[in-house]
Amino acid sequence: MSDSCNTCLKSLKAIKVKVSCCDCNKNFHGKCVSLSAEDVNYLMEQGDLWRCKPCSQQRRKSMALESKGTVTFDDVIKLIEELREDFKRVETSLGASIEFCHNEVAEARKTVEEQKGEISKLVKTVDELRSENNGLQRKIADLELRVEDCEQYSRRNTVEIHGVPMQKGENVVAIVKDVGRSLGYPIDDTMIDACHRLRSRVGSERHPGIIVKMVRRLDSEELLQKRRVKRNFNTHDMGLTSGPAVPIYINESLSPARRSLYNAARQVKKDKNFEYLWVRSGKIFLRKKQGSNVITVRKIEDLKDL
Repeated sequence: MSDSCNTCLKSLKAIKVKVSCCDCNKNFHGKCVSLSAEDVNYLMEQGDLWRCKPCSQQRRKSMALESKGTVTFDDVIKLIEELREDFKRVETSLGASIEFCHNEVAEARKTVEEQKGEISKLVKTVDELRSENNGLQRKIADLELRVEDCEQYSRRNTVEIHGVPMQKGENVVAIVKDVGRSLGYPIDDTMIDACHRLRSRVGSERHPGIIVKMVRRLDSEELLQKRRVKRNFNTHDMGLTSGPAVPIYINESLSPARRSLYNAARQVKKDKNFEYLWVRSGKIFLRKKQGSNVITVRKIEDLKDL
């Protein structure tokens, strides 16, 4: 018999009540395995074999008892008591496990409910931010449109003349006067605020246009009206007969944004078979055919809705 208890690992010396497992030969204090002095004496008197709990459980699997003598009623009662104790331990352990799982599930449910609440708050915040963002986008679009209207309004006295050939050392003011004279609307120096050739486009064979800012809006509008009346106005009308007749166009000067919108409208006119597209006072208009409603194009979304 070893010198220490296999349960508490304390010394077995000077301990009277002690027992040894008949299978694993490990030694135990009687108190550590719930055996009194009477129990140990009884085992010795009867010559019964004693097994520790692990060995008993292993042995019980075959439901066989080993003994130096015959199986007695006390052996059966003892086995039943051991089984009862095992069932109690299993029941206690199972109950504790179930209670632990129940607590874990309750805690998880509580966490889920808290997260659901947080998610609901976040969803509400996202909806509010989305609504606010949409409102801000509408305001920005409205402000951009107002700025664009102001920029276009600043060009109300300005027209662009296209188709007049560019010559070296030319006098642009004189060319503008010739255009006015040819259209039957004489222009003098006091009517012109500023004029110059536009920048040539890279790779373009066309002559760059002339931009003219009139002192009065009435003069720019009258010049435009004269060109609308004289539909076939060309270079020959200005006395430029050394080459073929080239149409001369006079248009309202559009801001970069308005010109981009006009180009988009031209594409829609082509793609959706609109017959009419024109500009008046810086505003762009479309009409499907003669007699149909006139559509005012103020922003790109107006074209998307067509």
